[in-house]
Amino acid sequence: MDENVDAALRFAALQLALVTAAIHLWIGWQRLFVYLQAGTPFIDPLQVLFVLSSLAVLAGVGLAAWGVRREYVYALGIVLMLTYLLGWVFMGGHRTGGGLIAPAWETAGHAHGSALATLFAHLFEDWRLVVTKVVEATALVVLVALLYGERTTEDAASTDGADAASAEESDASLES
Repeated sequence: MDENVDAALRFAALQLALVTAAIHLWIGWQRLFVYLQAGTPFIDPLQVLFVLSSLAVLAGVGLAAWGVRREYVYALGIVLMLTYLLGWVFMGGHRTGGGLIAPAWETAGHAHGSALATLFAHLFEDWRLVVTKVVEATALVVLVALLYGERTTEDAASTDGADAASAEESDASLES
């Protein structure tokens, strides 16, 4: 991958990761703080997960800055973005009681029609939800591109190294 493209994608991934962490930390901490004041911090485990996942995103940014192998950081970022996106699909519906699972496509009690129509209706009910899903999906695409670039660069470097070694061996055998 071209150095300029790689740098731009890494910068975009950083910005998207920070926005994702900020949104989830803001949403999770606000609600978790209310539950903490009421003395029931684990009544809604999603808020704890939001805060912890925000810290995980920030830890990933720190690991990348610290110099941990980028492909690992990108892969973990991909898993986290998929968790956010799929987590909303499976747990982002209208939860009742203490239930954790509430599919966002649940049509019971809605006049949206099909499950897909209900999913989109729930998505566009709140502009913040749309923003978070767009940011997460964009971060996912950028991280996949970065991971692909990292893997192909490593493969090319290892192939070039093997080609150079075999060329040196053949030169040495010709000189003998």
